[in-house]
Amino acid sequence: MFGGRGLMPIKFDKPTRRIRHVVRFKGSLGENTTNWITWWYCGIVKNTAANTQPLVLIGFREVGSKGLSDEVILRRVPLTALGQFRIGSIWKGGLCRSEAVFQIETFDVTFSKEGWRLVSFSDAKYRGDSAPYPFGIHPLAFSADKNWMIEFDLQSGGKLLIPCLEFLARCYGRSAELKRVLATYPWCGPTEVHNSRLYAPLEEKEEPEKWKVRLRRRMVNGDVVFLAHAKYDPYTAAAAKRIYAQIEALHNTKGKAPAFIKVTPWFQGTAQLKVSGISFDSGRSFLALNVIGCSDPKGVPVLRDRENSALADQSADPAGARPAWAGAPDRRLVTPPEIIDLTGYQEPDRGAAAIEIQDPDFELLGVPRVVIDVRPKQGETTATPPAPGTDADRYSSGEPLGDGKGVGYAAIHAKPVLESQGTLRDVWNAMLFMQKAHPETIKAVESFTWESGFKDDPEPQLIRLKEISGSDESISTDVRHWLYADVHARTVRGILVARMVLQEKWLCLLEIQRRPRTKKDSVGNPKASEENFKGLVCIPANQAEFEHWLIQTVSEIRYAKGIVQRLEGMHIENCAAFAHSRSKNERIAGEAAVLNALEKVNVRL
Repeated sequence: MFGGRGLMPIKFDKPTRRIRHVVRFKGSLGENTTNWITWWYCGIVKNTAANTQPLVLIGFREVGSKGLSDEVILRRVPLTALGQFRIGSIWKGGLCRSEAVFQIETFDVTFSKEGWRLVSFSDAKYRGDSAPYPFGIHPLAFSADKNWMIEFDLQSGGKLLIPCLEFLARCYGRSAELKRVLATYPWCGPTEVHNSRLYAPLEEKEEPEKWKVRLRRRMVNGDVVFLAHAKYDPYTAAAAKRIYAQIEALHNTKGKAPAFIKVTPWFQGTAQLKVSGISFDSGRSFLALNVIGCSDPKGVPVLRDRENSALADQSADPAGARPAWAGAPDRRLVTPPEIIDLTGYQEPDRGAAAIEIQDPDFELLGVPRVVIDVRPKQGETTATPPAPGTDADRYSSGEPLGDGKGVGYAAIHAKPVLESQGTLRDVWNAMLFMQKAHPETIKAVESFTWESGFKDDPEPQLIRLKEISGSDESISTDVRHWLYADVHARTVRGILVARMVLQEKWLCLLEIQRRPRTKKDSVGNPKASEENFKGLVCIPANQAEFEHWLIQTVSEIRYAKGIVQRLEGMHIENCAAFAHSRSKNERIAGEAAVLNALEKVNVRL
């Protein structure tokens, strides 16, 4: 039923690619002079040297010319660094420079209790059940391994398995600090110590049906959806509470055994998960070794504020304002090729230099939760120059303690990346999202076809371009070919015509269906892309003017081969081409492009 350890090297046929890491772990991995691959997460242990930094026991295998070593090498690293030690990352001399390339898949699952269960090889062996996955596809140190995995049911009839510590590291907020607090402090009520590290006091009253979160300085904006649910949803609060409770209950005072904790989904309902790993059971099931992205839970908009927020309609009155970030050291982002030494065995000095380290990006799948940043009418703080921070030659993510050690603070977090479904769909999704975020301003979002007129169906309808008559020899071949989204299949391109109904007028956006393309990323790996076109935006005076403009535009766009800049001044007065810009502040892919379109016709929300 279960596989065991063999005496021969383990076959490993996954390709590898170079990656750029900025961190170095001298203490944990400094002595390794050969390549070690991160293979498995093996439980949590308390840290007696720096007790605000729980440690994770990580299993490595040596990479040899004939495969991987049968022996598993165990090392302890801070929980906050788990995002750096992705399963499949390959280390030498404390540095990571490459990683294994696994299969990537996206799955629809349910986070409600009936859609998942917790499994382990040890538990399955004890109960006489089948192993969670065929042991040979990713053999562990022991055939009765005690680490827990979440097993999700799939529509294929198979299952999706995710190691619990991977789910904790990637799906419980975006900052490593949030996970550190959950694992270090008890969750016992609104006045307990975890609360003061996650939430700043609200500067306004709570209101029914409104979820308000004011983030502490160490939290990142991407933590807010999890923290809003932890504050207002008892289901999430219970999941969060169990992290520390299990570590405390399972702690071995002699340090001989780690705590094998169970981590569960923290919200209920349907969800999407994008993962990389290994398929099995003839492709019906999947062992996820890395979580790449996840969808947000549905729910009411979240009102986000920060204790260090600079958002305000008017600047603070200098006479009565208090200084913002008084005494806080400046924080800078570390980028390659700079190397930063991290330690989990010393706490940072008070007032020491601070840096930001980025974990691998986290993709936000589907429609993100509506998050509205609170903007007071007048600010209460004034900007003050940040303190330079005392010198540091290594960095730590724990609580500041003492001075003079030369240890700075490392803020580690994953950057949320909005999933793109292609420019056309992104623009449509962004319009729907913005209508939910601004219902008092945007009354409706609709797509148009000649057959159905304007409809508010969430699935947009496209207008198919008409093929060009074969008898006209003056039309060039490239113009004729442009007409097709797929030239070989003779699939004609579609055009999205969508309108946004405002209080006193309505405006239309036109988007072209794009052909897929492939381009290379920053390290030369192929990456899915698409053709690049601008969109058109206009404000029709009435329905008749709109239809006249649309008839002419969808005809002439074919001969312009989608270069809509040539059409912006034709057939209607208030019409402009707009670029699909991106912004670090956009809440959903396509939002910056829509805002750019609105600005072109002098509309501001």
